[in-house]
Amino acid sequence: MSLRERAKKLKLLLLDVDGVLTDGRLFYTEGGESLKVFNVHDGLGIKLLQRQGIMTGVISGRESQALANRLEELGIEEVFMGRTQKDSVLEKIVKKHGLSYEEVGFIGDDIVDIPVLRRVGFPVAVRNSPKEVRKLAVYTTMKKGGEGAVREVCDLILKLRSL
Repeated sequence: MSLRERAKKLKLLLLDVDGVLTDGRLFYTEGGESLKVFNVHDGLGIKLLQRQGIMTGVISGRESQALANRLEELGIEEVFMGRTQKDSVLEKIVKKHGLSYEEVGFIGDDIVDIPVLRRVGFPVAVRNSPKEVRKLAVYTTMKKGGEGAVREVCDLILKLRSL
């Protein structure tokens, strides 16, 4: 199936967070609070997808109030934090919305994302992912995670769907 055909089937785009929506670095204050930095361009890309009727979601291995705040601000529909078994979360989301796996995309960056990347119809890896992850992707971003990679994918999906 071509990339264009895959994009046209897409009804839901799921994202990993650390290394995808962020650059993967964690900052801690003296009080132990973790800080995350998000790229505003990624946020706009997510909003553009949502305006075209594509649902969005996050499956993250970490829990973070900063992340929860950002996802609420963006209107992300499906939020799963503190989940290391991402494939079981994927299954739950697919069943909830009556989707096929072909209708789901996922952007990942590391080996914990492999089970999901293997199942979805639009698997994407960010540029700085390990080789094992990149080889499962139908598209690997030019940008690194946290540096506009999500926006790049959103723009690509929208362009492919308009052709």
